[in-house]
Amino acid sequence: MPNKETIAVVLGSGLAADGSAHPVTKQRALSAAQFMRENKSVKLICSGSRPPDDDGKHGSTEAQVMADIIKEEGIDRSRLLLEDQSFDSLGNAVFTARRFLAQHEGGILYVITNDFHMPRALYIFSQVLGSGWQVVAYGVPDWHEEDRQPGAPAAMERARAFFAGITPGDLDAAEAKLFQVIPAYVNRQAA
Repeated sequence: MPNKETIAVVLGSGLAADGSAHPVTKQRALSAAQFMRENKSVKLICSGSRPPDDDGKHGSTEAQVMADIIKEEGIDRSRLLLEDQSFDSLGNAVFTARRFLAQHEGGILYVITNDFHMPRALYIFSQVLGSGWQVVAYGVPDWHEEDRQPGAPAAMERARAFFAGITPGDLDAAEAKLFQVIPAYVNRQAA
């Protein structure tokens, strides 16, 4: 019998210079905690490292900071998984799939992110995972000071261009292209 999974992923949105959560990252983490209270048997992947220009002196990753917030909200740490390699939406999907989802035959993946980011996040995860996975939105209202919404259409076009020529579900091809077109991943891996 195939190993079907139901799991969730919350996507980071940056850290402050001191390593604390950006307000959007905190908002997403708090929403993820709410999701976990509503879905007691589901595990949650906290996804995000730090941007390439963050030297990491504070020692934090988005994944760890979100996990700490979620734990403070009463969610047992044993239900949380950390994906701490990615610093963008493409990396969130590729590294989440590689580390936690590839061994499953498919299932349901809940994506927890802000409303302005959701269409692109759903598209990217669907492309990386393919038809074996149902990718479902668990939306977080946009932060009151969010100013990235006007860039969302261009970001979606970049995502579509990224997946041109890649068959949905071909994780190897998506991962290879990630390292090919985003040199910061290669640089970080070499460090």
